[in-house]
Amino acid sequence: MTETSPYPQAQPPPPQPGRTGWSGSDLVIGGALVVLLIALFLPWFSGRVQLFQSAAVSGAADGTQAHGYLWVVFVLVIVALIVLVGRDAIDRLPGNLPSAEQMLVGATGLALVLTILGLLQKPASGGLISIGWSYGGFIALLAALVAFFAAAGVASRLRPRNPGTTA
Repeated sequence: MTETSPYPQAQPPPPQPGRTGWSGSDLVIGGALVVLLIALFLPWFSGRVQLFQSAAVSGAADGTQAHGYLWVVFVLVIVALIVLVGRDAIDRLPGNLPSAEQMLVGATGLALVLTILGLLQKPASGGLISIGWSYGGFIALLAALVAFFAAAGVASRLRPRNPGTTA
């Protein structure tokens, strides 16, 4: 004899289109972007001013203090994180837009170029002032490299959005 319940059985939710979560590559890209965002505010350059023979003052400057254009890297990282989070919505937009992966490669590539430029352009020193590198710029460079190459790896594995059309 089969018993019937007055309560309906729970049905599994219908499958959602798109991705079901972040892949390992997405986590690597997102993690590297967060590290790059933080590294922009770590000390990139250290300086020392020799006041007298026995007295000196030392300090440090982060990337955005030393080079104002590194704020563009800050904006690019925020945009890349938004694209990473909203990738499914971007892929559903009508029109001939770049894919989310192409946007990620563009944003991380430009951020990498600007990070390299910011690291190589050491502020001027001379006379009583000596300026050297600190650890923040190298962490930023490493994070930008990881984010770019991970995004490029994801983009290289994809098919075109509309395989039936030709350019």
